Amino acid sequence: MSGGILEDMNWNVTKLTPNQKKIADFIEKEGNQILYYSETELAEALAMSNATVSRFWKHIGYDNFKAFKQELKEKERISPDSKLKNSLSQIQHQSLQIHEHLLSVTKNQLVNTLRELDSKQFQAAISLMSNCRKIYIHAPGSTESISVLMKHRLARFGLEIELLPKSGHELFEALMHIQKDDVVFIFGFVAMNREASVLLDYAKKAHYQTIILTDCLISDFHEQGDYIFYTNRGELWEFHSMIAPTFLVENFILGIGQHLEEQSLQNLEKLSELRKLYKEQLPKQK
Repeated sequence: MSGGILEDMNWNVTKLTPNQKKIADFIEKEGNQILYYSETELAEALAMSNATVSRFWKHIGYDNFKAFKQELKEKERISPDSKLKNSLSQIQHQSLQIHEHLLSVTKNQLVNTLRELDSKQFQAAISLMSNCRKIYIHAPGSTESISVLMKHRLARFGLEIELLPKSGHELFEALMHIQKDDVVFIFGFVAMNREASVLLDYAKKAHYQTIILTDCLISDFHEQGDYIFYTNRGELWEFHSMIAPTFLVENFILGIGQHLEEQSLQNLEKLSELRKLYKEQLPKQK
């Protein structure tokens, strides 16, 4: 994380409850715009009770929400131009076509995703995946489509990829084969599911490395994963786009292809030769 509210105001988040982590994550994502919220609006946005939100402020060292906002103002974290941009975006939202609105939202999500990207960690993760024995991917829910794309593209570079069962006892059958030279890539959106919790706990015993792609700036993933990458998917009350996560995955794919340039080119040349050799015997792909 780079220069967010949490870092600037020296919060201690080591003992936050799951609900408190959601509140902290929301504040971190909203930045200066949190000043425009009332406590009731904040509770509604998070689908929590006012009492839960009210207790949060004392837990992080403030008497109430008002005291928190006062310190935030004193740190001069808000500027006239940010107020203007926020107002203009709200006005424009009322008259934009769907594709124009999606383009605008997507642009913000990509910018926010790249802003939180640690280039050193990114390169380290690229090197790790390029040199590991095997990559296992845990992709629940809507992330399944991205995992299929990831497997398809990385397999072309000669990497061994396996999609883990999304749930149930079948996961244990896959888990017993993961070795210390392997990498487990986890898509962790919204909250940690039971399967991800098992994969992260077993990593401590089997000593394999974990890479996590999450849409939370503050969560349990950050305490247990080896490499954490944030991707913005919009506000809690908005349609959750998969464009930024796909963009980040494509960057991983290109980075690995660059890291394994010679091997990648050899494999792609061999693929091209096979297509030419058997193009008359197999139907063209649509």
